[in-house]
Amino acid sequence: MNDSNHPKSLLARALPPLVIAIVPLAAFLAFVLLPMMGKRLLPIYGGTSGIWVGCMVYFQLTLLLGYSWAAWLARKSALFQLTATVILAALAVLTFHLPSDPANAAASTLGVVARLSLASLPAMVLLFSASPLLQGWLRQTGGEVPYYVHAIASAASLIALLLYPFVIETNLGLSDQGFYWQGFLVIIAALIGTAAYLVKTGSAGSNAAPASGPAEVLEPGSIILWLWLSALTCAGMLGATYHVTAEIGANPIAWVGPFGLYVLGFLVTFSGRWQRWMTLVAIVFLTISLTGFMVVKGFTSATVNGGTAWCLYLLTACGSLVGNALLHSTRPAQRVDRFYLVLAAGGLLGGLVSGLILPQFFSRPVEFELISVALLVTGIIWLAPRREPGTAVVIACALVIPVLGLGIHQIRRESTENVSIRHTRDLNGHIFVETSRRSVVLSSETTKVASQLTMDAASRRRPTLYFTESSGLGRVMERFQAARLAMNVGVVGSNGGTLAAYSRAGDRYDFWDTDPKSIRVARENFKFVADAAGRVNLAPQDGRRALEDSKTDYDLLVIDALTRDGFPPHLLTAEAMNVYLRRLAARNGLLVVHASSRYSRFYPMVEATARSLGLAAIDVKTDIKGDVIEPGKERDWDPTSTEYIVIGKPEQTKEIPTWFLDEEDKGRVRHLVTTGDSQLGNAQLVWTDDRNAALETLDLGRFLFQ
Repeated sequence: MNDSNHPKSLLARALPPLVIAIVPLAAFLAFVLLPMMGKRLLPIYGGTSGIWVGCMVYFQLTLLLGYSWAAWLARKSALFQLTATVILAALAVLTFHLPSDPANAAASTLGVVARLSLASLPAMVLLFSASPLLQGWLRQTGGEVPYYVHAIASAASLIALLLYPFVIETNLGLSDQGFYWQGFLVIIAALIGTAAYLVKTGSAGSNAAPASGPAEVLEPGSIILWLWLSALTCAGMLGATYHVTAEIGANPIAWVGPFGLYVLGFLVTFSGRWQRWMTLVAIVFLTISLTGFMVVKGFTSATVNGGTAWCLYLLTACGSLVGNALLHSTRPAQRVDRFYLVLAAGGLLGGLVSGLILPQFFSRPVEFELISVALLVTGIIWLAPRREPGTAVVIACALVIPVLGLGIHQIRRESTENVSIRHTRDLNGHIFVETSRRSVVLSSETTKVASQLTMDAASRRRPTLYFTESSGLGRVMERFQAARLAMNVGVVGSNGGTLAAYSRAGDRYDFWDTDPKSIRVARENFKFVADAAGRVNLAPQDGRRALEDSKTDYDLLVIDALTRDGFPPHLLTAEAMNVYLRRLAARNGLLVVHASSRYSRFYPMVEATARSLGLAAIDVKTDIKGDVIEPGKERDWDPTSTEYIVIGKPEQTKEIPTWFLDEEDKGRVRHLVTTGDSQLGNAQLVWTDDRNAALETLDLGRFLFQ
C-alpha cells in the first residue's frame, strides 16, 4: 500500500502550504479592517473619541473571541470542527458590510462596538481564529508546536499597517476597499474550509475528539505572567500612539510606528531564532531608551518630533522586544491554545486600562513612561538569579524612584510662583490651562490653542493668538462687519471661545466642540463668552452633524477643528462642504478654514475639493512680528503666525486678495496670498467621505527629521 495516499500522509503534505497561504492573508485582512471601519464611522458619528476607543476595544475583543473559538473548537471531533468552521465561514461572508446608516446617538464605546459587531463580528472571529486553529491542526501531523506561524501572522500584520496609509488609503475609496476586502474574505473562508476538510479526512473518518496524551500542567504563576506581559506591551504601544497622535492627529499614519513596532516584537521573538543573550541586549537598550526619552520628553509637554520621536519609537521597540522575549521564553510546550488565549485577554485588558481607565486616574499622559519602567522591572527580575519578593521590591525601587524623581523635577520646573497650571484629561485627550496675573493660556498636549490677556477689561476683550485683527480670519471679520449690521457666525471648535471677542450687539455666535471639557474651560477659565456683546451658544456636538440638522443660516462658518496637527477628515470632504454651503447660501456667506499647522499642508487638498464643487479657495498666510504685549497698540495683541483658507463662490472671492497687502505697518505684518490655479487643481487630492488620505496633507519627513 502506498503511504502517500493515506489520509494522514495527505494531511501532512497539503496542510502546511494552506497554512502559509491562510495565516498571512487572515492577519492582513484583520489589521486592514480597523482603520477602514474607523474612517467609515467618522461621518456617521462625528469626530468623537468614542470612535477610536470603540474600534480599539472591538479589535482586542474580537481577537480574544477568535482565540477562544479556536481553543474551544480544538477540543471537538474533526467532523464537528469541519461543520462549525464551514458555518462560521459562511456567516462571515454573508453578514459582512460597511456601516452606512446614520447614527441616532453620539458615539459611545459600547455603541461603536455594537455597530461594528453587527457589521463584521463573524468575519473577525474567523480571521483571528485562523492562526491558533491552524497551529493546532498542524500539530496533528506530528512535531513541535509551530510557533513560527505566529511570526508569519505578525509579518503580514506589519505589512498591512504599512500598506494601508501609504498605498491602500491613497489609491482606493472605502467602497472599493470593502469590495476587495470581502472578495479576499471569500477566498480565505474557502481555504479555511478546505483545511478543515483535510483535517477531517486525516482523522480517518473518526467522530471522536482528537486523542492526546497527558495535558501539560500550566502553573497559575505562568498564566499571570503571560497576562501581565501581554497587557503591558499592548498598553505601552497605545501610550506611544497617544503621543504621536498628539502631534499629527488620529490617523492611520500615526499608528504605523508604535503599532508596527509592537507587531515587530512578536515577529522577531517568535521567529524561532531568538536567543537568551538577545533578551539581555534588549533590556540594556530599554534602559538606555527610557533614560533618553525621560530626558528629552518625560512628563513635560515637550513636542514629540524629530529626535524626540525617534527616542519614542526606540523605547516602544525595546519595550515590545523585552515583553515578547519574556513571553517567548515562558511559552508552553503543548498548550498553545491556552497560551494565545491568555495573550489575547492580556491585550484586551491592556487596551481597556490604557484607553478607558488610566485617563481617569492620571491628569496628564504619563503611562507610557511608567509602563516602560514596569517592563524593565519585569525583565530584570526575571533575569535575576533570586526572584524573591524582597529582590523584586529593591529592583523596582531602584528603577522607579529615579524615573519618578526626574519626572517630578520636570513638572516643578514647568511651574513658577506666578503661574497656576491645571491639567485635565479624559477620553478626548489632555489639556492644561496656565493662569497668571497677565493672561490665561489653553494648551492641548504640545500646542497652544487659545489665550486671553487679563490685565484690564479692555485687554480682556481683544482677540488673541491665531485670531488677531490682522490674521486672515480677522480681516474677513472686519470686512463683513463693515458691510453687515448683524451676523450669524458658526464655529466648529471652541478654543476658549476667542472668536466671541468679535461679536456685536445683535450678532449670534454658535460654537460646536466634541470635547466637553474644552467647552467647560471656555465658560469657566476664559471671559470671551461671558463678555461677548452678542448672543453666544456653546454645544458639545460634532459641528458637521450639528449643521446637517440646523435650520439657521450663517454669514460665516469657521472650521477651527485642528486636532493637534491634523483635521478630522470628515470635516473637509466634499460632502461636508456641501453641508456648509447649504447653511451659507441664503446670506451669501463664506467658509473659512483655520489651517495653521507645523507638519501639514492643507491648501492643495482644500482647493482641489472646493474646485470640484465649483468653488474658489484662497490661502492667506500671515506673519506678525513681535509677541510682546504693548498696551498702546490697537491691533494684534499676543499674535502668532497663522494660515487661513477662505472658500466661496468665484464671484464672492474675486476681491478677497485685495484685502491683504504684502506688507503693513512698516513690515510688522506680512501676508502671503495664494489663489488656485491649474497646477493645484489635482483631482487626486479631492477628499470625499469615501476617499481621503492623511498622507496627502502630512509632511511626514518634516515631523520625523525637523
